[in-house]
Amino acid sequence: MIDKDIAYWAEYGTSLFPSVVINNSTFRGQLETQAVMNAICAGFREPPKMCKRLLNDMNIEEDIGLGIVYFDDGYQVHHIVAICLFFTFSLIVFLCMYRRHARRQMKHVMDRKIETAVNHYVSLQQSDTSERELETK
Repeated sequence: MIDKDIAYWAEYGTSLFPSVVINNSTFRGQLETQAVMNAICAGFREPPKMCKRLLNDMNIEEDIGLGIVYFDDGYQVHHIVAICLFFTFSLIVFLCMYRRHARRQMKHVMDRKIETAVNHYVSLQQSDTSERELETK
């Protein structure tokens, strides 16, 4: 592994600092950000959005230093719409499931109350019937 690194350094001459190898070409000396970006982007047949954005920037060194270079590879409008639709659909599904659960729970409670009321009515009827039988005797 070290032998490969030594051979690479010998071929491209990157043992001198500062230097950088771009597209098998070694750049040495005072490196400027714009020149390095031009060399990197020149290696593409169709440069990516980042290259187009950075190469059109007149003051790239200052912008990179301040951290204000933004790339256009972020969220698009259709991404945001898709996320909103996903969360809306998720909310609707959750509400439907909760409504179904609430109905089942309410039915269960009502069935228990009806059963209790019927049992109470039956016990009252039996006690009323037994009282009448006692009165008639």
